[in-house]
Amino acid sequence: MNTKYQVVQLLLFLILLWIVVCEGQIIFEKNSRHLLDGSCKTPERKKGTCTYWTKCISINKKIKSWDQLRPYVCGFVGFQPKICCPSSRQRYVSNSHRDTIPQMYNNFGTIATTTEDSLVLTTPIANFSGSPGNSSEKPSFLPDDCGWTLFTVNQVIGGQEAEKGSWPWMAVIFEVKKSGSKKSDCGGVLVTARHVVTAAHCVVKRNTITPIVPSRLLIRLGAHNLSIDNEPGATDVGVDAVRIHERYDPRIHTNDIAVLRLNQSVPFSNSTSPVCLPYNYLRNIDLSWKIATVTGFGLTSVNGSYSDVLMEVTFDIIDQETCRKSYAKDIRITDGHLCAGSLDGSADSCLGDSGGPLVTVGKGKRFYLVGIVSFGKKCVLSGFPGIYTRVTKYLDWLTPKLAD
Repeated sequence: MNTKYQVVQLLLFLILLWIVVCEGQIIFEKNSRHLLDGSCKTPERKKGTCTYWTKCISINKKIKSWDQLRPYVCGFVGFQPKICCPSSRQRYVSNSHRDTIPQMYNNFGTIATTTEDSLVLTTPIANFSGSPGNSSEKPSFLPDDCGWTLFTVNQVIGGQEAEKGSWPWMAVIFEVKKSGSKKSDCGGVLVTARHVVTAAHCVVKRNTITPIVPSRLLIRLGAHNLSIDNEPGATDVGVDAVRIHERYDPRIHTNDIAVLRLNQSVPFSNSTSPVCLPYNYLRNIDLSWKIATVTGFGLTSVNGSYSDVLMEVTFDIIDQETCRKSYAKDIRITDGHLCAGSLDGSADSCLGDSGGPLVTVGKGKRFYLVGIVSFGKKCVLSGFPGIYTRVTKYLDWLTPKLAD
């Protein structure tokens, strides 16, 4: 009996000790004056907003552990911490050039943002283990080690330069001219050792549905800075087959998807590895308002020069009804489309990297391809999110193309 009493005393002591250690660092929501108006002060005494840690990333590069995060905690909802996110403004734009169509852009890869920073607690994803979720439908020929990155990836609300090697499935598509010069208007995404998925309009002759001759295409994998010749970790690979969706219609931007078969298998490495395809629970759930990230090389401002380095921007996937209303006067949004961006125009992709990947984190912290950059209204135009090809609707079409 005496022993049990001593154990209880010890437990109470440890609980009290924990409270004392944490005092002044953790404020619970029911007692927090910070949460009454959303304002707070950071450990550096800067003004901030108390928000869920999943919505704030201005200090994400500093945060590597709970000990580092703790001073920023301004409250809890249940066991989920809220963070005092520093109030600041940031401007960003990313990605390559694009053709125009009446009233709309056909490739929208530049990423332009003017938005408040938010902080996200980053998650290291370096252990290659497990399987990509409930993947009973996943074809056996697809790589198991997909969707991983050896770097801590920060899903930034807004945009920034990507960390080298953080998006190893990013592909750059060059068209080789008769003179031998190369031009890149589009991106793509590596999904197997021999296949890159992109937008159909990226690999057809201008204003036609005729595929570009495979020998005229060159794929660069593992690139971070396009201005560096023979960049370490980057590889150029040829193409031996171009497969356009049979019902691709450039007039109404439907079925805008294609598969490029490489002329050789590429070895996977830290700088080059495939993204996962959503042959799992993501195939059947509503993706609306899930956070997703698009990457590419493009404009550093709406009317500026192109970026030589890989850029990234993160925003919400928009629900179909809202998107349909936004484009009601321009084009019919179908179930094969996916809309993403900031409705207030603070973050979007425009003027480049059509065919580039839109990815989201799934179970097991792997990244899954959910969209392919297709088209958009105008760069960072309020009320008009970017339009992507919805990958989950094309898995049945992709499967036999990737088996070849």
